[in-house]
Amino acid sequence: MFGPALLVAPVTEQGTTSRSVYLPAGTDWFNFWTNERLHGGQRITVAAPIDTIPLFVRAGSILPFGSSVESTEEPQTIAKVRVYAGASGSFTLYNDDGRTYAYEHGEAKITELRWDDVSGKLTHAGAEAWDLPDKSVVEIVGR
Repeated sequence: MFGPALLVAPVTEQGTTSRSVYLPAGTDWFNFWTNERLHGGQRITVAAPIDTIPLFVRAGSILPFGSSVESTEEPQTIAKVRVYAGASGSFTLYNDDGRTYAYEHGEAKITELRWDDVSGKLTHAGAEAWDLPDKSVVEIVGR
């Protein structure tokens, strides 16, 4: 597990193109690359070509994706937020200036993202996480 949301299953033997992966019980999982929904509590065999690490996301997870930046002089912005349906969840998005130690004095923006699976709504509290007037940057997987 890489944090509470991601299950990473790298291939560790040269020439191997598939591998067996156990998906923990108690939740559904999504193949990050295909968005296929899989039930937990089972072992699956997954393709693992040299250019794709098997990666699975727990239902209810919220994954913000940053925009591309060319240098540390550019501010990091949110390009999109991917929400994996099937359970309610939350994510704390932290943003500081990226250059100074001002964060040590509390100078940072914190946004709490919350997904309510019953209503199918993503809400946020705290600092604005992105500047777009519409929520076109939000992608719901599994609905």
